[in-house]
Amino acid sequence: MAGPRPLIRPAGRASHPAFFALVVLLAFVAAVAPARAVAPDGSPVEVAKISQAGKKLIFQIRTDRQVALKKLERMPNLERARASYLCFEMTRRGSKIISRICMGGKKNSHHRIGITRANRVNEIYSKDTVAASVRRVAERKLVFSIDPEISRLKPAGYTWRVVYSDGSCRPGRFNCRSSFPVDRRKSYRVRPVQIVGCTGGDGQFITHGPRGRKRIALTFDDGPSAYTGEVLSILKRYGVKSTFFQIGQEVERYPEESRRILAQGHELANHTTHHGFYPGYSDLKTTNSIIERATGFRPCLMRPPGGGVSSSVLGAAAEAKMKVVNWDIDTSDWRLPGSGSILGQIRNARSGSIVLMHDGGGPRSQTIDALAAGIESLQGRGYKLVTVTELLGNEFLYRPK
Repeated sequence: MAGPRPLIRPAGRASHPAFFALVVLLAFVAAVAPARAVAPDGSPVEVAKISQAGKKLIFQIRTDRQVALKKLERMPNLERARASYLCFEMTRRGSKIISRICMGGKKNSHHRIGITRANRVNEIYSKDTVAASVRRVAERKLVFSIDPEISRLKPAGYTWRVVYSDGSCRPGRFNCRSSFPVDRRKSYRVRPVQIVGCTGGDGQFITHGPRGRKRIALTFDDGPSAYTGEVLSILKRYGVKSTFFQIGQEVERYPEESRRILAQGHELANHTTHHGFYPGYSDLKTTNSIIERATGFRPCLMRPPGGGVSSSVLGAAAEAKMKVVNWDIDTSDWRLPGSGSILGQIRNARSGSIVLMHDGGGPRSQTIDALAAGIESLQGRGYKLVTVTELLGNEFLYRPK
């Protein structure tokens, strides 16, 4: 007895054995081919990652097509239909504020990114641009890094996703917008970091930095001391970063001041253990160990007392992997010439100058009296006051706490 007939009978060539073989082959290929991490709503983003290297947060995006940075908006309004953007959205756990970190811009698209802070209904709280290195490491892969402190991304746990629009949306229609991942946001923890050192310790002898940029380094010798706190208060008031060449025995007396210097973003440097002239390798090594034990920071810069430099000093610095730093502006504040004289010397600084002052080694009230007016004068002329390491184009080193 014949079995029941099918309700729908295959017709035409679909019943040919070759057809079924093709179906089986396609099913097999689909089963073994690697799945692409493409959002089901058609997002061009294939891979997105966040990582941390030292102090820097590194963002990576790989897309299924080349994205032109100059066609993207650095600080887009997502409510505008034809907005074009490619952004990471980060939300700190327990907060309702979204930090929208966007690449693009008609100018400086490889050197600046935009950060817009908004709530979940897109009410804008702030808009900023910050320096970033945006690199196209492959045709379809973009990488950029930012300083989380400058970007106001505090150490904490975050959820994040990538949002994208090609700018082709028409009013009232938003299906050309996409996010990655679609189903749920990813998690990432921004870690607190500790500054532990700097680059550039090569035994070189310098007295100033590059003259082509309006940057100046204020430096302080012979501390820490009872005067260091007053110096730090003035520097903090004006948003200035400086370098402190410290004597090892004084660090042992005032370790809290050394830690405070570092905590406020300044730089620690080596000025020998006991202010001895023409220091050797052993002296530099001992001083570095004292500073590192007290603060966790290992200096890469040293200054010989009195500015005394010889071949043996240069050799010791090279062996200790340090740079020898003197100055081109001497305020002679150690002579106690009066605050007016000290101020006059500060005002003589120019692009690339390294200014010598003291926060220890004697009474320093004259230096403190001149400092605020000196900073105001230099900033009024458009100079940025930075650490010696920053002046020379080197970098600080960090590690997670």
